[in-house]
Amino acid sequence: MTHPQHPGDANDTVPPQQPHPQPQQWQGTDGQPLPAVGDPTSPPPAGKNRTTVIVAAAAVFAVLVLAVGGYAVWDRFIKEDTGVAACKAMRDGKNVDGSTEANDDDKMTEAEYREARKLFEDSRHEDIRKHGTALIDVAWQVSSLDEGEEMGALAFMGPLSTHMSGLQTACADQGVIVNLNKK
Repeated sequence: MTHPQHPGDANDTVPPQQPHPQPQQWQGTDGQPLPAVGDPTSPPPAGKNRTTVIVAAAAVFAVLVLAVGGYAVWDRFIKEDTGVAACKAMRDGKNVDGSTEANDDDKMTEAEYREARKLFEDSRHEDIRKHGTALIDVAWQVSSLDEGEEMGALAFMGPLSTHMSGLQTACADQGVIVNLNKK
């Protein structure tokens, strides 16, 4: 049996809260509610949003073009080519990396070989790249010969002279005269 609830009864429950009445919303032709005038949460009209996106995309594109163009100018015209820098170092009687450290031993270390070869590999000038890397490779092979195998170096004389003269010409084409015959 159910008992009617009386006021002040211990079993009283709080009546559910009624939601605030919502203002009437008008619907557009697409069935979506139209934003209230002056509503700060309403999105901007579609035309303004599209214009903003187009302007932002154009600005990003312009910055990208300027960055790529600036890097190309810096890389091509401002930054010195690594192969030409190696030519200048050889002209000045230094190691190809520009250092003046003299190795007591005529042996080239693997780290020195890789560093010197990379200077020529990274050159923008094909002829410096070709003759410089080949000359460093020959020098590495000669330097890697064991004691008592000096006669084996004679096998490298042809490629050595070919790439030495080729590198001299390639450096001269870039305005750097290298005399490899002087110490």
